[in-house]
Amino acid sequence: MKRLFTPQWIDPEPVTIPAELRAALPGSELFLQTLVRRGLTDPEKALAFLDPDRYIPTSAAEMPDMALAVARLQHALLNHERIGVWGDFDVDGQTSTTVLVSAFRFLGADVRYHIPVRKTESHGIKLEYLQEFLAQGIQLLLTCDTGISARDEIVYAQEHGVEVILTDHHSLPPQLPPALAVINPQRLPEEHPLRSLSGVGAAYKLVEALCAELGKPEFPPTLLDLVALGLIADLATLTADTRYLAQRGLQQLQRAPRPALAKILNENNVVPAEVSEETVSFIIAPRMNAVGRLSDANPMVEFLLTDDPVKLATQYAQIEGLNAQRKLECDLVYRGAQAQIEQTPQILERPILILAHSEWEAGVVGIVASRLVEQYHRPAILLNIKDEAVLSGSCRSIEGINITQAIRENSRCLLGFGGHPMAAGLSLKLENFSEFQHAMYQTIQRMVTENAVSPAFPIDAYVSPEMLDLDAIREISRLAPFGPGNPPLRFAIKEAEISETRLFGKTKEHLEVILHTSSGQENCFTWWQGAGRSQPEGKFDLLYQARISTYSSQPKVVFEWEEFRETADAPSQHKFKPSSIQIVDFRRTPPSPAEILALVQDPTCLCWAEGTIDTPFSALTRWQLQACSKLVLWGLPPSLQILNQALQKTSPRTIYWFSHLPAESSLKALIEKSAVSVKRFLAQHSAAPINITLLAAETATTPALARLILLWLEATGNLHIDQDNENEFFVSAARSAPEPTKIAHLQARIKTLYTETAEFRSYLQATDSLELLISS
Repeated sequence: MKRLFTPQWIDPEPVTIPAELRAALPGSELFLQTLVRRGLTDPEKALAFLDPDRYIPTSAAEMPDMALAVARLQHALLNHERIGVWGDFDVDGQTSTTVLVSAFRFLGADVRYHIPVRKTESHGIKLEYLQEFLAQGIQLLLTCDTGISARDEIVYAQEHGVEVILTDHHSLPPQLPPALAVINPQRLPEEHPLRSLSGVGAAYKLVEALCAELGKPEFPPTLLDLVALGLIADLATLTADTRYLAQRGLQQLQRAPRPALAKILNENNVVPAEVSEETVSFIIAPRMNAVGRLSDANPMVEFLLTDDPVKLATQYAQIEGLNAQRKLECDLVYRGAQAQIEQTPQILERPILILAHSEWEAGVVGIVASRLVEQYHRPAILLNIKDEAVLSGSCRSIEGINITQAIRENSRCLLGFGGHPMAAGLSLKLENFSEFQHAMYQTIQRMVTENAVSPAFPIDAYVSPEMLDLDAIREISRLAPFGPGNPPLRFAIKEAEISETRLFGKTKEHLEVILHTSSGQENCFTWWQGAGRSQPEGKFDLLYQARISTYSSQPKVVFEWEEFRETADAPSQHKFKPSSIQIVDFRRTPPSPAEILALVQDPTCLCWAEGTIDTPFSALTRWQLQACSKLVLWGLPPSLQILNQALQKTSPRTIYWFSHLPAESSLKALIEKSAVSVKRFLAQHSAAPINITLLAAETATTPALARLILLWLEATGNLHIDQDNENEFFVSAARSAPEPTKIAHLQARIKTLYTETAEFRSYLQATDSLELLISS
């Protein structure tokens, strides 16, 4: 895997623990050293960091325009004006809208609300839909988590007699929109304790100030669970008041979650007392986001406010369905993005990934962009191409690259954009895509140079995993909630070696890695999304995190793989070196039969061909390959990953490259061959499992596609899968009723993966950069 930057591992600096801190806060050396390294040397500040009861929250009055907004709302309440709340469809927007609607209902207001539907309205405020909303008799408009870039729409509202109070947290434009009040923490000084609030934080501070003025200060704290959801899901920097509000909200979730959140927790077997920021990030927020990304988030407001069990059950069923769809769409987009990178490895020479496809679900491209940023250590922009030749999508960035600023510099190419330093959304005409792409390459490269950007991995401690027991992790958990501004502790070990790996997950996308460490122990590490990723050879150093899992009801410490590097003093390992390979290109001008025969009779030569393909010699499949000096690549492999695995296995000095296609390069032939192979297997074996890797080699495809075809055969009623053990299926002959929904989903996934293999083979036939391909 190529990276734009070489990550820097930063060893922990020795620190002195002040005597007064040690006296005030008894704890382990690791715990106290972490406080000191995070700047918490003063006992009072450390105690306020750990215990929200010791923290003094900042007055909402310090927000610019707060007094104006409160006075105008008091007037609206007194005169029974109809208040309109305009939100956004992500978790921050949903919770912001719910906070304001809940507060206004509590205060007896006449309130309406609108959350844009992503598929038709996209982000922000569009004039057409604003006109419809104002037509409901709105007399005062409040925005939440949006509006800072909607100058024209705000002007329209105010010109039509509707004053606007804007609450948002996104980056400020050069000129503020002419709203009555603009409540945005970005207007505060950089170090202000309210500066890092997200949209829900800004909305909450408005409610707090209003209720205080009306003598009802007891109500706002009932909304803190919603505030915590929005802050954590939006990756707000968890310092000062933002951390305080998240702590208070998590406490509320732990003690008395509102019915909607209790429903989500219960359906996912989470005990409220065990709720943490990870529960929000990996269980609650993805489900709420799925609704906003793929459907209409307006019903989420009533879901979060109701206590009707029938409504809760109905809405939750819809949420789960959309969440399942989100996972499927994310997988399709991620595979499509990876296919584009495999087919055009030069993409990884660029400082930013900018990829587009007409079949990508616009609602999930941001999620996949985040995965690519993590994998390739550079910003990523993923775009959906709409029918009207308009692209829209999402961007994610890395520390040191303000992606919104970079986009702003190239806004001449765009229809619109908005966001903050680490994430943004944008749209543009297809005809401007190439210009925008090349302009962004130059802008990001300049930012990299100017800012000396390089991802850093500060290490908190070199610790053997067996030293981190439940008590140690519970003590470390006192530093939570973790997130931006307060990252989880990162540990490191040296000179580890992989003993064993196994795939897990519904689509086998994750890895469990058993490591033998220098302490002589073996420990299991979870590598999320590790399937197909490059693994270290020989000895290596590892960065990892540790947390407590209660998944099996019995708490235990789990270790999560983060990053690796080769151990500096490890013995050298024999490795495949692409730069030393000679390529003999026979794709367009093949040699004579006599020359081919002479080549393959060389005892140092192996021939690789798979599937149904004519060969004038004996050929091997991928799993039969071994080290050789010469490799005849007779048939075109189905993916870059399989090609690289074969080259790593054989380490040839010379590759003789042909361009023959197996019959299975046709999807119809591939499915038929798979069915025949399974039928033959069942006739010959009664108890042995089908090995997916061997089936993929026999049918000249990828293991992922071979697996999907087997699942499709089961869905059509032609066989039954008795047991799924990672790379093996125990199957039996069966005749059962087809499952149309499952068949349709699998056909879509099969088509996507098949298209990737077909496009890769077409690329192999046409490219003039074979040397570059095998070095990627």
